[in-house]
Amino acid sequence: MDKLNAGYNYEPPEAQSIKSMFHIVRILAIIFGVLLFLAGLAYIGILVAAYNACNVAGSICVGVYAGSLGFILVPAILIVIFGLVDIIIYLKMKSLEAMVNARQYQQAKAQTLIWMILGFILGGIIIGILLLIAYIKFDPLINASRAQGGQGQWGQPGQMGAPPQQAQWGAPPPTTWGQPTAAPAMGKACASCGAPNAAGAQFCAKCGAALPP
Repeated sequence: MDKLNAGYNYEPPEAQSIKSMFHIVRILAIIFGVLLFLAGLAYIGILVAAYNACNVAGSICVGVYAGSLGFILVPAILIVIFGLVDIIIYLKMKSLEAMVNARQYQQAKAQTLIWMILGFILGGIIIGILLLIAYIKFDPLINASRAQGGQGQWGQPGQMGAPPQQAQWGAPPPTTWGQPTAAPAMGKACASCGAPNAAGAQFCAKCGAALPP
């Protein structure tokens, strides 16, 4: 019985593969996000230390440094932004996995497309490639759900991914209420006393007279 019920919770291989991709993206995103965020903060700290050193050196150094400070801060700000995007991707992958578990494949695919683009631009080429693979793997799931009526439900009885319904051993046969029962076969009537007798009887059960063939 447990094996039979387990079939109704069956998860298609494509969904498992997509969730694995999301899991890998989460690991890479949190690693890249923390490293980039810390690198950006360190870069800004170095710029502040350099500014303080110029301030001690003299006004000429401060003027030159202040004039180019805006250009120098741009890479540091971009690094911090890249790190924040990776951290957001890390958090978003959890909600995408929840959509896959809920069989909301169409919505999860649309969300994956958005984060795939952000992954290619700001999150890193590896994250973008993994999300692209996950995006492509949604097509078989969506096509199968449409073939089943558009509900996107796997593991329901009689649908793809579910074992066929089986009869239970020992169950009584179904009975139909209100149906007339067949009348029992009538025997022969005794010619002497008129008593009814069972079919195939040769002598009357009441008077003992011989019955006609």
